[in-house]
Amino acid sequence: MTAYLIIDAGGTFLKSAVLNSQGEVFQGSALSVESFSDGSKEEILQAFGEIISKGLKYIEERRMGLKGVGIAFPGPFHIEKATPLMKHKFQAIYGLDLRECFYQITEIPRSVPIRFIHDANAVLSGEIWKGNAQGFGNAAVVTLGTGLGFAISENGRVLCNEIGGPFLSIFKLPYKDGILEDYTAKRGFVRIYSELSGKTNDDEISVSDIGGWADKGDAASIETFKKVGKILAESLHDILIEKKIECLLFCGQISRSFHHIEPSLKDGLKDIECLQKISVVKSIDHAALLGTLRNIEF
Repeated sequence: MTAYLIIDAGGTFLKSAVLNSQGEVFQGSALSVESFSDGSKEEILQAFGEIISKGLKYIEERRMGLKGVGIAFPGPFHIEKATPLMKHKFQAIYGLDLRECFYQITEIPRSVPIRFIHDANAVLSGEIWKGNAQGFGNAAVVTLGTGLGFAISENGRVLCNEIGGPFLSIFKLPYKDGILEDYTAKRGFVRIYSELSGKTNDDEISVSDIGGWADKGDAASIETFKKVGKILAESLHDILIEKKIECLLFCGQISRSFHHIEPSLKDGLKDIECLQKISVVKSIDHAALLGTLRNIEF
C-alpha cells in the first residue's frame, strides 16, 4: 500500500499524518509535537526528527510503501532550496538546507523525495481540492496563528512568487505603528486584549484563553475579536476587489474562534460584489496536509 508522510510545521506544533494518494488519513497516524520554533537549532531539528521517525515507524509497522515526504512550512521559505528564511520564528535554522538535514537525522531513504510547500499555499490547495473553496476559481485563505499567512488562487491555480511562496504577502503590510501581523496574529490578539482588559500578564495569556472567555461572554475578549475582524477587513478589502476573490477562507488555530471575528469582518467586506463566501476551512487540522499532498509532485 502506497503512503505519504505529510507534515504541517507550525510555530507552536508540528503536526503529521500518513495519507494515501486520495488524501485519506490513515487511522491512528495523526501526530503532534511541540515545534520549539523559538528554540535552538538542536531543539528544532530534534522535534522534526521525532515526528518524522514516528511517522516512518507507523508506515514500517503496517508494511506500507513510502512514496514521498511532504512538508508545509511557514515563510519566507525558499521552496526549491528547502531553506527557511524567517527571522521571527525558526530563527535558529535560517538558511539551513532542511532536505539534507532530514535525510541525515532520520531514516528517510535517499530514494524517497522530500518536498516542501508554503503552508498558506498548502491550505488553499487543500481547500480547492477537497474543502470549502471547491468550485471557486479565485479564492483566498488567511492563516491566523503565531504568524499571519495569506494565499490566493486565480482560475483554480494557487499563485506563487519567485521562491515558491504566496504570490501576495500581507503580514508586513504597514498598520498603525507596526505591521499587520503585529495586530492580527497571536501577539496582536494578546496585546489588544491586554489593552482592553487592563491585564498586563501577556506571557500567561493565550488566544485560546481569550476565545474561551469570549464564549463565556467576557466583554474585553469579545471586543478583541471584533477589533481584529475590523482590522482584517480594512486591510484585505482592496486586495480582494483587485484580485476578484470569490471565496475567502480562514485557517490556523485562532480560526477556531472565527465566530467571534465573523460579524465585524463580514460587515467590513459586505460591499465587495465578487465575494460570495466567507468561512473557515473545512478542516483546520487537515487542510494543509491535503494541500501538501495535492500540490507536490512526488
